[in-house]
Amino acid sequence: MRKRVLWTAVVCLLGWAACKSESEGGPPKRNAGDLGKEIGSTYLTMMAEVGERIAATTDTAALHPELDKLKEKYVAAFVELGRQRERLARDDREECDSASRTHMMQVPAETLDAIDLARAAAKEADPELYECLGDLQRLTQYATFDRLRAQRPEEAARLGIK
Repeated sequence: MRKRVLWTAVVCLLGWAACKSESEGGPPKRNAGDLGKEIGSTYLTMMAEVGERIAATTDTAALHPELDKLKEKYVAAFVELGRQRERLARDDREECDSASRTHMMQVPAETLDAIDLARAAAKEADPELYECLGDLQRLTQYATFDRLRAQRPEEAARLGIK
């Protein structure tokens, strides 16, 4: 409960800061390709961290809380990148998405295999861990607000994404 209250406060502050900078003109628009590369690079970094956590322990009771923290850290990062993506023109968003997909395909096969094995092992033993690992693999949806609103409307609402 305490974590949820703290996380809600952090998300609210991030949302307030984003709204404030938008109302003050906000930062200049970014190059769509560069933003896409940053989204992709952020995903690569996250997946490497997930792979490291999985390799470091076989204890799912210890792994799950670590992955939850990692998930919340990267939700905040992808939401911020998504706010920048939202400021792009529609054609530029497509360029951004293409660049991010290209970068995301660079996750090492060993990392993907480790995550898939961990998910398979957790499916029956720890369904919440199974879902958490799946969520992490799809976390870039937090940088694409249209997708987030369509696929996880409750999350979009929680984060103040309209």
